Amino acid sequence: MNSKLYQDGVQESKRSKSLCFKLNQTDPSDIKTRAYLEELFEDRLPDDSNIWTPTQIDRAKPIKIGHNVFINHSLITVALGGIVIDDNVQIAPEVTLLTANHDIEHMNILKTAPIHIKEGAWIGAKAILLPGFTIGEHAIVGAGAIVTKDVEPYNVVGGNPAKVIKKLNK
Repeated sequence: MNSKLYQDGVQESKRSKSLCFKLNQTDPSDIKTRAYLEELFEDRLPDDSNIWTPTQIDRAKPIKIGHNVFINHSLITVALGGIVIDDNVQIAPEVTLLTANHDIEHMNILKTAPIHIKEGAWIGAKAILLPGFTIGEHAIVGAGAIVTKDVEPYNVVGGNPAKVIKKLNK
C-alpha cells in the first residue's frame, strides 16, 4: 500500500469531517454556512449550487458538483471512489451515496467505484446509490430505492433493488 496515498486519504477524511461538524453546528442562515461549504469543496462548489445541512461528507476532494444542483439535508457520502453530480440535479433528504464496499472474501480489502449522477436527474428521499453506477440524464430514483445497477436516461426506478417503473418522454 502506498503510505503517502493512505496518509493523504486520512488527512482528507479528517479535514472533511471537521468542516462538516462546523457546518452542522452553524445556523443555516448564517453566512458562515456558505463559507464552510466553500472551504469543504476548496472553492469548487458553484455559486448556484447548494447543500443543506446537516450533512456527512467523508471526503470532499473526490466529489464534483455541477451548476444549479440542490442537495437537501442529511446527505451521507462515502466518496473514496469519486462522485460526479452534473448540472441541474436534485437530491432529496437523507440520500446515501456509497462508492466503497468491502470485498466479500477479504473483508479488510476495500473496493471502490465511482457514482455519476447525470444532468437533470432527481434522487428521491432515503435512496441509496451503491458503488459503480450511473444515473442517466433526467432519470428519477424513487424514494427509498436502492440502486444496484445503472439507471438509463429518462427512466423512473424504485424499490429494492431498484427496477424500472416507467419511462419518461424525452
